[in-house]
Amino acid sequence: MSDNGSGGFVLGFLVGALAGAAAALLLAPMPGEETRRQLQERATDLKSQVEHMAQDARQQAEDAAHEARLQAQHLAEQARDQAEYVQERGRIVLTDNVKKAQQAVQEAQEKIARAGKESAEPSAPAA
Repeated sequence: MSDNGSGGFVLGFLVGALAGAAAALLLAPMPGEETRRQLQERATDLKSQVEHMAQDARQQAEDAAHEARLQAQHLAEQARDQAEYVQERGRIVLTDNVKKAQQAVQEAQEKIARAGKESAEPSAPAA
């Protein structure tokens, strides 16, 4: 789908072909009825070619749209998986940090309790 200007080229080509065919038939020495018949045949052929090209372009557009939808679904799944992973990692880190904080609080409480006991004990008299 990198043919960004191909539609205009094809249309120009077909218009040019039709104009060239018409000019050739009109300038060629033939009876009028035969010229009209050949013009009709060429116009029918060109119409058929244009319809075929339009059908091909439509199919390519449908294929590209389908591919884009599949790609979008895949990217959405990847984003969802990544979000779940980050959420789980965050939960693990948070749980770990809460445990460490609880342990630090418990150790601090134990130190305070020991310090309180030591200060409450009578000191040995100085000699």
